[in-house]
Amino acid sequence: MRRLSLSGQLLLLQMVIVVLVVGTVAGVSTVQTDASLRRETERRMLSAAEVLAANSVVRRELGHHDQPEATDVEAEIRRSFADASYVVVVAREGEVLSSTVPAGDDDVLRAGPGTTLSGRTWTGTTDRYARKVVEAHVPVISDSAADDTLGDLIGYVIVGTYYPSWWEVLGTTTPMVFLYLLLAAAVGGVGSVLLARRVKRQTLGLEPREISALVEQREAMLHGVREGVVGVDLTGRVSFANDEALRLLGWSADVVGRKVTDVSPSPELTSILGGEREQTDVAAVADRRVLVLNTLPIGVRGRRTGSVVTMRDRTELLDIRRQLASSQDHTDTLRAQVHEFRNRLHAIAGMVELDEREELLEFVGAIAHAMDERVDRIARQVGDPAVAALLVAKSVRADELAVSLELSDDSRLEPHSARFSADLVTVIGNLVDNAFDELAPGGGSVIVSLTDEDGSVVVEVSDTGAGIDPAVSTGLFEPGRTSKAGDEGEHGWGLALTRMACQRHGGDIRIDAGPPTRFIAELHHEEARLG
Repeated sequence: MRRLSLSGQLLLLQMVIVVLVVGTVAGVSTVQTDASLRRETERRMLSAAEVLAANSVVRRELGHHDQPEATDVEAEIRRSFADASYVVVVAREGEVLSSTVPAGDDDVLRAGPGTTLSGRTWTGTTDRYARKVVEAHVPVISDSAADDTLGDLIGYVIVGTYYPSWWEVLGTTTPMVFLYLLLAAAVGGVGSVLLARRVKRQTLGLEPREISALVEQREAMLHGVREGVVGVDLTGRVSFANDEALRLLGWSADVVGRKVTDVSPSPELTSILGGEREQTDVAAVADRRVLVLNTLPIGVRGRRTGSVVTMRDRTELLDIRRQLASSQDHTDTLRAQVHEFRNRLHAIAGMVELDEREELLEFVGAIAHAMDERVDRIARQVGDPAVAALLVAKSVRADELAVSLELSDDSRLEPHSARFSADLVTVIGNLVDNAFDELAPGGGSVIVSLTDEDGSVVVEVSDTGAGIDPAVSTGLFEPGRTSKAGDEGEHGWGLALTRMACQRHGGDIRIDAGPPTRFIAELHHEEARLG
């Protein structure tokens, strides 16, 4: 079967509601009509019975029993005027003096006689003559002074009418019910059509099943892509965020509906997420990650409705790139050492050929002593193997660059966990490499100072270069920012990674622009020292 359109569904639903409402109104109206009809009928029957009980002819007949025909006439007149079904006049002894009921239907003492014979009127409904009836029982009081009977009860009058059935009562309200139903159906139909048109305009002409399909496809697409996607409306509230975005930004699942300023710890990230202009490949730090974000404002029918931000995690890529650069430095260092060793081997071979044994021994001893002294000094002051190996490699690299790398005399570092050592290597390696870049090719000195006490490690790296422009130094730790002219985008990530490594351990890094330029990084460690 073909599914109903949106307007058809709204019309059908409206008709069901109209029928239910009209049916309920009809039921309530029928009950009210029945109660009102019963009260009106009781009043009419009581009025007729009271008039007949006060009739002098009826009183005289109940007292003397000599003119039954006259009583019949009066009873018929009252029945006709009251539109009653029957009238019965009964003497106190129970003798029926007058009755307009058919022959054989003279069961008149089954309802109300106890109340009536006590001198009180009675009205109500009862079953009589195989039907439900409304009756009024009124006592007849004597007004004759003969035989001292003045004020005595001499009989009673019954006036009743057959009560209509429920179907008959409903029949009286049916025309109005149908009229209400037709009017409501007409109004509901027109309203449903207008409402359906408005809803279709709001839903861009899509039917409900099409909207459901689009929502399902949207959810599948958002949670299926590997990039993080965040939607922000014009009020700055998050309208949607997929699983990858929640992971990258460190947000909880209940972030939808909350303001970006309330859930984003970084003002820079908040500015990007709520931006009103298109931005491409903007770098930002969030939850200790380096993210690359793209912002695209979106609109519907020419009106801006918000923005969509996509993001990629570049932390791992930058880390791999740093490791690659470090490996390249090590390769260059090894290549330089091979070249140097080859030269020294040539010198040694020449001395052997010339049989210069004493000079040969002095030459080899000097080379070994210089290397051993450098390694021994670093090993005495730096107990962490990873950091010590890094400093040895950097000292060899400094020789190649004609730069002096010195470890301050008061430097001390104890062994730490592998994770803490890895972040120390990142911090020291990046800061030393930046110092080499500032000095080369003019030469100069780089001084490294390590302090390990009171649960924290402080790393200071200074160089004898020209210093950094203070206007540039304030933004050097932002991703993609660098002091090297023309290198933004390609460089500028080392210091950002360095700050992230410090912040992972509850510390931070600051800069003294100099000259000389000095970087001070602090990392807190909680683990017990090794060794």
